[in-house]
Amino acid sequence: MMNISKKKKHKIIESATEVFSKKGFTYATISEIAKRAGLTSSGIYLYYKNKEDLLFKIIGNFLTKSCEGLADHLQGIQGAENKLRKAIWFHCKSYSGNKKEIKIVLEARSYPQFYKSTAYTALKQYAKFFTNVIQEGMLDGSFRGLTSPMMLRDLIFGTVDHIAINWTLKNETNSLDQSEKIYDTIMQAVQPVQTREVHRDKKAEKRERIINSAISIFAEKGFNGTSMLEIAKKSRVAEGTVYEYFGNKEKLLISIPSEKLNNLYDNLSGHSPEMKIKNTISSIFEFYYKEKGYSTILVLMLRTNKKFHESESNKIIEKLFKIVENEIVKGQAKNIFKKDLDMNICRNLLFGTLDHIMIPMIIFNRQYNLREVGEEVSDLFINAIKV
Repeated sequence: MMNISKKKKHKIIESATEVFSKKGFTYATISEIAKRAGLTSSGIYLYYKNKEDLLFKIIGNFLTKSCEGLADHLQGIQGAENKLRKAIWFHCKSYSGNKKEIKIVLEARSYPQFYKSTAYTALKQYAKFFTNVIQEGMLDGSFRGLTSPMMLRDLIFGTVDHIAINWTLKNETNSLDQSEKIYDTIMQAVQPVQTREVHRDKKAEKRERIINSAISIFAEKGFNGTSMLEIAKKSRVAEGTVYEYFGNKEKLLISIPSEKLNNLYDNLSGHSPEMKIKNTISSIFEFYYKEKGYSTILVLMLRTNKKFHESESNKIIEKLFKIVENEIVKGQAKNIFKKDLDMNICRNLLFGTLDHIMIPMIIFNRQYNLREVGEEVSDLFINAIKV
């Protein structure tokens, strides 16, 4: 049976959780917490040093339970992919089932003192489960395209954090129950190419085969020594198909430069949806690096501020993603990107990852080459949305 001291501590924590989640840490007061708990303010100080001590106790309790729960769920599971699927499911489930505590956890990350607390130690222990699983997957070839396991961990934590922020602060639909969709999107970013099914337009494939065969035979035999039948045979298509696509031998010859150089031009000029998305993401990372003061304010002070999400200032961030979204739509029309993409998950993946990369840079003054990091994130993002 719980003794009186434990009962009072439990009541105080319950009261503080309610007040912090409702008013936020900044505007909550000890007197309000005490009143709700049926105590005096001095009664609170008998058990907790100050308001900050209470905040970190709530977070520490939540994360300790999360560590125990995740360890339990991962027991006996074989293979990095299966472990990561379960870990992402658990992470989403634990966030989804504790709206009040999650609001507090998200807000606390904006306080530099949090990173010196025992609650942060619990967060590092929790994050280590993910790091270890990702490291295992990198070693056995399950996850590729990563320079560090922390990159994929940032993708996961950042995506889920942003979904939780939109749910708790902006009252958007709770997408945390879509853990399988989140897992699929993230896995596609790091999945080995040979295990992915490639869906290409059959006409485009035939056209490419014809062009490559024509180049090979023209280069070897010259224009006059090459026949359309030879090109058709080498391309594994009917001779009529070559005429259908290019009209005659001369038109086929003349078409070669545009067929071969269009992709290069699109890439160099940034006209392809992939290159425009990559350039946009790289530019965003470079801007955050150059504007470190702005980044500090956005990531630590505004990201979990409800009034910010209701303001005009937040709309410019939505406009940034709209640039990416427009290119995704263009790529979908060309069968480059998947048709069934969840744009909210894509948005949360991009900006959540950026936040998680920026936090240690701001808090611990870690030095990253954000241009290189931005290129890696853009590659992972493109992988995640490609057909």
